[in-house]
Amino acid sequence: MTSLSPQGKVDRLLRIFERTGGEGQWTRAFERLPDASRVQMLEHVPIALDELPVLAHFEDEARWTLITTDKVVICRGEQTRSLRWTEIADTTVDAGYASAMLGSHPRGKLALNRLTLVCVSGELVAIELEAGPPFIGLWNVLKTLGNLRAG
Repeated sequence: MTSLSPQGKVDRLLRIFERTGGEGQWTRAFERLPDASRVQMLEHVPIALDELPVLAHFEDEARWTLITTDKVVICRGEQTRSLRWTEIADTTVDAGYASAMLGSHPRGKLALNRLTLVCVSGELVAIELEAGPPFIGLWNVLKTLGNLRAG
């Protein structure tokens, strides 16, 4: 799996996303986003020649997350954070948050919308995404990055 080409990574991650979650109002394959959303993200994200955009959550110009074949970029207002796949050790949901949502929300795990990227350095980076199937799909995609990052 580590020897996948950039297009191979795109195909693999999109299959995981579709199989485990799927599109939502703001979350979908990068190529299926409106042109204006794609342009907005690419104006802020330098993309290498051998790198391809894969999936994105685009709520508005100030709140979006982009997954490429090399990195995860999180924009929240004036702050944009880019993490290369090699920097991400794991992706999880805070146990206290998950327990609270599972115990109090009628949608259960489909109400979850916050993930934590656990960096190799030990840093924790929180991201908010679209709740429901898109969240579950992106969580599975982000957990897969560790298996694909070497290639």
